[in-house]
Amino acid sequence: MPTDNGPDPDGRFRPGTEDHERRFDTPVTVPQLREADPAALRRAAEEWAKISTAAAEARFDATDVLSTLQEGWSGEAAQLGRRTLADLIDELSVAEQETEAAKLTLDSAADGLTLARRWLAEADDLAKANGLTVQDDGGVRFPSVPGQHNDPDAQAESRRLAGVAGDVRNLVTAALTYAADVSDTAGNELDRIKASVDYDRLDAWTERVVGEDLAGARDLGKVFGGSGGVLLPPDPYDRGAGVFDSEEPNDRDRKLANTLGAGIVGMPFKAGDVNASANMAHYLSGSGEPLGLDVEDMLKDIPDFQESVNTTLDGNLPGWQAQALAEYNRTGKPVALVKDTGWQPMSATEGSSSDWYYAVGSFHYNTQAKIEVRPTAPGAPPEVTVTYQTHVRDRYNWDHGKQTYVPGMGIVTDQDIQRLHRTGLAQEFDMGGNSDMRTRKV
Repeated sequence: MPTDNGPDPDGRFRPGTEDHERRFDTPVTVPQLREADPAALRRAAEEWAKISTAAAEARFDATDVLSTLQEGWSGEAAQLGRRTLADLIDELSVAEQETEAAKLTLDSAADGLTLARRWLAEADDLAKANGLTVQDDGGVRFPSVPGQHNDPDAQAESRRLAGVAGDVRNLVTAALTYAADVSDTAGNELDRIKASVDYDRLDAWTERVVGEDLAGARDLGKVFGGSGGVLLPPDPYDRGAGVFDSEEPNDRDRKLANTLGAGIVGMPFKAGDVNASANMAHYLSGSGEPLGLDVEDMLKDIPDFQESVNTTLDGNLPGWQAQALAEYNRTGKPVALVKDTGWQPMSATEGSSSDWYYAVGSFHYNTQAKIEVRPTAPGAPPEVTVTYQTHVRDRYNWDHGKQTYVPGMGIVTDQDIQRLHRTGLAQEFDMGGNSDMRTRKV
């Protein structure tokens, strides 16, 4: 069946396993943010930039040597030397791109941390000017206001301080949630980059992953700025069945492809499992072209998916709202802040939806939201509106270690279906789609 939980042949873990969870999604405290040093990230970025430059220079030299040795050098030693140099050039190319990605990630993290510290400093200044104190847990301590409980002046001062304390809390919430977002996002991007130490050649899969790492690092400025609407890529897909059309098919391969293609009668799909059947048919078409997913149907058919989307969005909204209000109060102008939850692992189960279980198995989703703050009547609180949309991404490939009965074929394993990709009788493909836009008032 399509990718499900468990380890890949190359040791990676698919969505849904504990190893796949985001490891940097932890709260940031006031003392941690006070002690944070964006300059240290800048210095680290400079060191990675030096390494990237050195890798580029080494790659150029190795390419020049390989070009020089192409002529007038033959025999087994020549073939081995060329292969070795070609592999070295691939490794240096990976190193050049991934170290550049590390440099960009650290620079963007420094920018984000600087903004978070600025919001915290503004909260401290506002609190100090009014005799308030920002506590380590993010709360605000009030001074004791002298006077009788029924003293109108004392009551007015208490109301004023309560309003100021609300503004202080808003700034502190914005600072801490934003710092946590920077830590989580940058940490997971650096985790992707760290995995590149195992990439020893630029095959199609590696080129794709390295390209995503570099493109994601370049987009981080927009992600942290909340203005670009950029969705960074999730963890890399596993390598799937291998290289497409790299082996000769045998008679059993051809019979399996024909049997599966004959109305998809060989698969354990129930009546109405149109998505599973359509995805199998697309696999057997061999085009490898991306295929759209009906995310609205997925949300309706997989209750855990809809619940996870709601829970993740609700958990993020208070921090996003605080950040948007902090910018609104700073500028006095309308704010439109674009944020997203980050890619989350999710799985369809046979019990929740056999159709989507066989159509996609495990997948990633990311809910993107635009938080808009607009003025209303003079002296009245601004209006806050959230518009959001859920994106899904997956790759159609097959697992190891499972099997099913196919009429006319007998027991068929997932490895048998994988072989159809390697023998050119079918081809893996990307899948994805978006939900409808939804709006709520906060």
